[in-house]
Amino acid sequence: MKSRPNVALIVETSVIYGRQILHGVARFLRAHGGWSVFLDERELGAPPPDWLLNWDGDGIICRPTTPDLARQLKARGLPIVDLNDQYGYLGLPRISSDMRAIGHMAATHLLERGFHNIAFCGFRGEVWSQERYRGVQEAITGHGELCGVFESDWQNLREQAWQEERDRVGEWLSSLPRPLGVVACNDVRGHHVLDACRLLDITVPETVAVVGVDNSQTFCELCSPPLSSVMPNAERIGYESASLLEQLMAGATRENFNWHLPPSGVVTRESSDALAIDDVVVAQALRFIRENACTGISVDDVLARTPLSRSSLERSFRQYIGRSPQEEIRDVRLKRTKQLLVETDYSLARIAELSGFKHPEYMMVQFKRLTGYTPSQWRNNNISDLPSEGLKI
Repeated sequence: MKSRPNVALIVETSVIYGRQILHGVARFLRAHGGWSVFLDERELGAPPPDWLLNWDGDGIICRPTTPDLARQLKARGLPIVDLNDQYGYLGLPRISSDMRAIGHMAATHLLERGFHNIAFCGFRGEVWSQERYRGVQEAITGHGELCGVFESDWQNLREQAWQEERDRVGEWLSSLPRPLGVVACNDVRGHHVLDACRLLDITVPETVAVVGVDNSQTFCELCSPPLSSVMPNAERIGYESASLLEQLMAGATRENFNWHLPPSGVVTRESSDALAIDDVVVAQALRFIRENACTGISVDDVLARTPLSRSSLERSFRQYIGRSPQEEIRDVRLKRTKQLLVETDYSLARIAELSGFKHPEYMMVQFKRLTGYTPSQWRNNNISDLPSEGLKI
C-alpha cells in the first residue's frame, strides 16, 4: 500500500482568513484522498517551527514565508506552495488574494451608493494594505475623489492603548469632507473607523459609510453598526494550493507561478447599507429611526427631533432614500424580524416585541404582505441555509 504524503500546513488558525484556507485544503483532501498532515494552532505572523528546514517530509503549504526562508526552502528542493501576503513573489510557486481587486471592489461598492468622496485607512509598510490602496485609486479614477489617507504601524497596535489609535483616526476623519466613503484595509481598521465615528457622533452610514476586508463575521457583527466587508476567496486559495502541491509532489514543475485570486464579493451590513446623504437633518432622522424603530416609535417621534414639518420630512425622505419615514421604520423592523427568525428560536410573540410591533398578529400580516411568506415559512426556508461567514438581510 502506498503511504500517504507527509505535508506540513504552516497556516495561522487565529484569524478567519487562515481558517478558511484550511477549510479549502480539507475540501480538496475529502475529494482527492488524504495526506498525513502536520497542523498546529498558530498566531498570525508566527514564524514556522524550527524543525521545518530539516524536516524529512513530502510537501509544505506555508503562509509566513520570508525572503530568507524562501531561499532556504528552495535550496532543499522540497515541493512548496507559498501563500505569503507580505513580500509578494519569492521564487516559489505562490497563490494569493488579488489585493488590488479587493480594494477596487470595496471602493466600487461605495461609489455605487453615491459616495464620491473616498478615503482609505490602512497600515504603513504592509504590502497587502498598499496593494488594496492601489485598487481603491484605480476604482475612483474618473468616478470620485480620493480625499484622505490614514496609515499607522500594524505592529504597534498591541503596544499602545487602542483609544490613542481611535483618537488619531477621529482627528483624521474630522478633517475630511462629507458624505464620505471609507475603505478600511481590513476589519480591524474598519472597527477603528466606526468607533471614531461613534465618538464624534457622526451618522453611519448616511454621512460616513465604511467597508472593511476579510468578512470576519463575529468581528463585523460586534462593530457598531455592523461592518460591511469584502470577502476574499480564502477557501478557494486553500483548495487550489492543495491541488498545486499535489501536482508538485507528483513531479510537476511550475516556474514563475504567481496566481492572484479575486475576492468573492461584498457582504453588506449596516455600515454601508445606505445612499450618501448630504442633508444633515435627514441623516440624523435616519439615524434616530435605525436606532429606535424596534422600540415602537412612530413618525411623530421622528418629527419631535427635527425642525421640519411632516410634509417637508416626507419630501426630503423621498428625495434622498426613495421612501417615506413610515416606510423606513417598517423596513428597519422587517430586517430585525428576519434576523431574529433566522438567528434565534424565539417565539413569534417575542420576536414581535423585539422588532417594535405591539401585536404579533400585526407583525405576521405585515411580514406576509412584504415578503410573500409567513414568518414561520421564512424561518423554515432560511435557517438551514445559513452561510458560515456573513448573512445579508
